[in-house]
Order: sequence, then structure tokens, then C-alpha cells
Amino acid sequence: MYENRPNQNYNYGQPQQAYPQAPQYGQAPAPAGAYYGDGQGQYVEGAEAGDISHPAVAAFTRKVYTYFGTALATAMGAAFGATKLAEHFIATGNTGAMTGLWAGGLVGFFASYLVVVFTRKSHSPLKTGLLYVFAASAGAMMAPLLMAHVAAGMGTLIVLALGVATVTFFGLTVFTLTTGKDFRSLGGMLFAGVLALVGMMLIGWIVGFPSFLTAILMGGGLLLFIGFTLFDTSRVVRDYYMANDAVSAAINLLYDFIMLFRYALYFLGVSRD
Repeated sequence: MYENRPNQNYNYGQPQQAYPQAPQYGQAPAPAGAYYGDGQGQYVEGAEAGDISHPAVAAFTRKVYTYFGTALATAMGAAFGATKLAEHFIATGNTGAMTGLWAGGLVGFFASYLVVVFTRKSHSPLKTGLLYVFAASAGAMMAPLLMAHVAAGMGTLIVLALGVATVTFFGLTVFTLTTGKDFRSLGGMLFAGVLALVGMMLIGWIVGFPSFLTAILMGGGLLLFIGFTLFDTSRVVRDYYMANDAVSAAINLLYDFIMLFRYALYFLGVSRD
């Protein structure tokens, strides 16, 4: 994807060999003065991965968070629309349409995510479109959870959980990007945490947990996706920047935000009980 770059560039009259291909995660970094993509198909001198102060890295980061912001708005709109549609289906007794709505959201959620993550062509229009399919599907899948809380008289917790997720997500984002800290080393622990969380949830579903254990489990899920937010934000200005893949960066950040919201809502609901 980084074709047509010059064979060498000049810095203060001294030729330096351009890096022939953007390094992937785990490879040695490119030498100073190498050409990197700026997220718009241009190549600039001296852009260091992870350096948000460099215009090329900053431009790519803005592109990622533009995708993220529009996808988040799509998810929120879809959640509202799916809630109203579900209320209509319940009122008319159309259970078949209800089942189709949830099944369609589930298929769209997983299928679109997998295609985006595993499609290597970073500028594919299909890949960009699937980001919004994922966002809409994720929003639609939130409708039963939102309706259950409203029906239980806990509608205010939805607003509170959204506030917790928003402050946490953007606080971690600002901290990671401004300090330049690299949290990619958390990857192994986070994967182990996902396995442990899934295992505990299965045990709880089979045998049942008391409220205080459920609250601890939901708090653990919240902490887990705080870690994933740090991990994926670090990758934005490093791995995804090197690959010039803003769409994959945005979909992972959106997933992190949605899971932060869900676990915040679960935790607040269980704590209230």
C-alpha cells in the first residue's frame, strides 16, 4: 500500500535511504528520515510512529477519531430506532419480527467486525461501509438491555453509564495520546482476562452467583475494557498508523466504548440491587 515512494530523500542536503516498506508490529523501527504515510496517501519525512506531535501522525489520528465519532453516532441512532421498533412489535404482538430484528443485529455485528478486521485492503469502500453496518448492528443489539432497564425503572442508570463510559474512554484516550505511553504490552494479559471473564460468566449462568459476586464480575469486565481502551489507543498511532488502516482502528475503539458502556450499566444495575 506504500508504493510509489521515492528511493531516497534529502535532509539538509544529506541523502538518506528511504524505508522501502512500512514496518509491521514486532519489526525494527524505520530509520530517521524515512517516509511514512500520513493517512491521506502522502509521504512525509521523519514521521515517527507514536509521535502525535508530528503532523502526519496527527492527521491519521484525526481520521481515526472522525470515523469513530460518526460510527458512535450511528450506533446511538440505531439503538434509539431499534428500541422504538421493538416497542411497536411488542404492542402488535409481532414476535417473529422481534426475533428477526435481534438475529439480524447479531449476524451483522459479528460478520461486519470480522470482515473489517481481517480485510487487508485498508481503503476498500466495502470495509468503510461495514464499519457503519457494525455500528448500526451494535446499536440494535443494545435495545433489549435498554428496554429492560427502562421497564425496571432504572432509566437514569442508562444516562449515568453513558457518562461513565464517555469520561473514562476519552480520559484514557487523552492520557495515552498526550503522554505517548505504549500499552501494547497489555495484550497477553487482556486476552487471558477475556478467557477468565467468559469462563466466570458461564459458571455464573449455570450455578448462579449472589449479587455481590455478580457486581465484582461486572466490575472486572469494566476494568478489562479500560485495559483494552489503553491497548487499542496505543495501537492507533503505531500499528494502525504504519498500516494506514483507520477503519480497523475505529471499529476496535468503537467496540471498546460499547463494552465500557455495557459493563458500566451492568455494574450500576447490580450495585443498585
